[in-house]
Amino acid sequence: MTPLHFWLEFGSTYSYLSVARIGALAARHGVPVVWQPFYLMPLFIEQGMHQGPFLPYPNKINYMWRDLERRAARHGIAYRKPSTYPPNSLPAARVALVAAHEGWCQAFAEKAFALHWTEDRAIGSDDNLDTALRSLGKDPAAVRAQAQSPQNKDALKAQTDRARALRIFGSPSFVVDDELFWGDDRLDDAVEWAAAR
Repeated sequence: MTPLHFWLEFGSTYSYLSVARIGALAARHGVPVVWQPFYLMPLFIEQGMHQGPFLPYPNKINYMWRDLERRAARHGIAYRKPSTYPPNSLPAARVALVAAHEGWCQAFAEKAFALHWTEDRAIGSDDNLDTALRSLGKDPAAVRAQAQSPQNKDALKAQTDRARALRIFGSPSFVVDDELFWGDDRLDDAVEWAAAR
């Protein structure tokens, strides 16, 4: 079956909802998911959004928080508005790329996002990363050293270059072959598209 490539940015608010839903949803449809962590800020800057898509616009950001709360309730996802926004997502992206190469990105992403969105333990912080890694039986110091290596930093830059080449402009994004779907509200469409291939 055609895989669905899940492009996620750890600082993205709506990506939390997709991270919480995609595993079960894709499994029900028999769709394999390829987790593709990347760092979105360079792409935002290229689009002229130096503070991201919400921060400069009070009405838009207030709408976002309420919309997240509604959508989380609709899907039965635990939700608690975090006190840190936006978080520094770069350390999480680097760890997630290590996890993606080693095959445990889904478990890491689910735990790191849950800690941020249910326990207010900021994603990308030492507390968040170390807790998530320990919960998976990983050595936080070893994984974080690997994540900070020049090779992994270069790999993350290359990953963002791949996102750019796919015309990805936000997160969560889902790519099936060359078909792009953007936003948590398009997750179901993307999974169904992949299942139909």
